[in-house]
Amino acid sequence: MRARSVAILLFLLPALVPVVMAGAGERAAELIRENSGALVFIENSDGSGSGFVCTIGGRKFVVTNQHVIAGTQGVRFTLLDREPLKTGAAAAASGHDIMTFAADAAPRAMEMMAGVEKEAAVGDEVAVLGNAEGARVIRPFVGKLVGIGPNLVEVSAEFVPGNSGSPIVHLKSGKVIGVATYAVVRQIDSLTGRRNPQVRRFGFRLDSVKQWQPVVWAAYNEEFLAISKVQARTADLADLLNDIGADGRIDVERHKNDAIRRPLEKFVEATSRKGLNERDRTRAVQDLMATMRTACQSDVSQAQQRVRYDFFARALGDEGKVRTEFYKVFDAILKEGRR
Repeated sequence: MRARSVAILLFLLPALVPVVMAGAGERAAELIRENSGALVFIENSDGSGSGFVCTIGGRKFVVTNQHVIAGTQGVRFTLLDREPLKTGAAAAASGHDIMTFAADAAPRAMEMMAGVEKEAAVGDEVAVLGNAEGARVIRPFVGKLVGIGPNLVEVSAEFVPGNSGSPIVHLKSGKVIGVATYAVVRQIDSLTGRRNPQVRRFGFRLDSVKQWQPVVWAAYNEEFLAISKVQARTADLADLLNDIGADGRIDVERHKNDAIRRPLEKFVEATSRKGLNERDRTRAVQDLMATMRTACQSDVSQAQQRVRYDFFARALGDEGKVRTEFYKVFDAILKEGRR
């Protein structure tokens, strides 16, 4: 009898899965209706993003990602019913891509889950409720809680661009367990070595924030610009390395960063002279590589002296790791040319 019951269950399982997922979808739709006064569109002249109102420490705050806000001007907060929402002081979370704005006037707030690792479990159903692709439409993405970390949760809900800053909601409890933040695409299977694109989606936990930094917008925006300049130089250095690695031809016009463009122009001028011998050419290459080696570190070192917000300090740390690898490449070329 038991074997027969198992056989029947296995037979019915494929039919039951859509029913279960449909139930999760209905619960997610219900949560949108219940929290229409807490789901927020974050808009400026460049487009719109996602946010939500949540109770933290007994007060209401608009919650979103720092990367949604950083570098924007004239941000407006609008509720799902098109009512504007007034906000107050902002704070940036240390160690998390999260920012809050005081929102005492919000008509409704979602509840944060405290102790996600205790109240939720891997395999629980979740939904991401946000502004999909910036289209000003709240759409639920349903999935499972795949993993729980000290500061992050991983979910299978296939959220998309525009969902950054959306709440990741634990369907059973209706509580927020995280803020949808980013996706990672792994191209190569680590076990087989074969190309097998796989997307992993992560959100920062709200309950694990230990420290909040008050945001002074003049300083915050200044640090954002500083980091943006470092990132722009990183991209230009990567282009230069691609040029060198491809056929050795350097297209000066495509390099916009002065710290790279000017040495390249000097190099082209030096190597275009008539009667250039091999020794002079080697010297020109060495001078260029030495300058590029310096360019890998100078702006990062300068930015380190000015950055105080944890979010930008971490971004600068990531840039520094990439620059260290670039430095090694230029250094190797320089040493090879001196032999």
